[in-house]
Amino acid sequence: MIARCLAGTLLGFPLAALLLALLLYVLPAHGEAFLIPALILFFPLWTAFMAGAYVFRNGTRAWLVMGGANVVVFAALWLMRLPG
Repeated sequence: MIARCLAGTLLGFPLAALLLALLLYVLPAHGEAFLIPALILFFPLWTAFMAGAYVFRNGTRAWLVMGGANVVVFAALWLMRLPG
């Protein structure tokens, strides 16, 4: 149970931040007008990831799925920022 709690807390934080960064990047004008709403949305999104970690059957699966989600979202954000 502690493994799922740590997975949600430690991996949910960057996942929430990366998803909001990706959202701000794809919005028109790079989302400057939506910065404050995104900051307000960050904590509920992080809380949802922490609660969602308990859906998994065990801690290992929670770490793998949430870690994989972090890698996928980070790679998507990185690929979008490449020139060309």
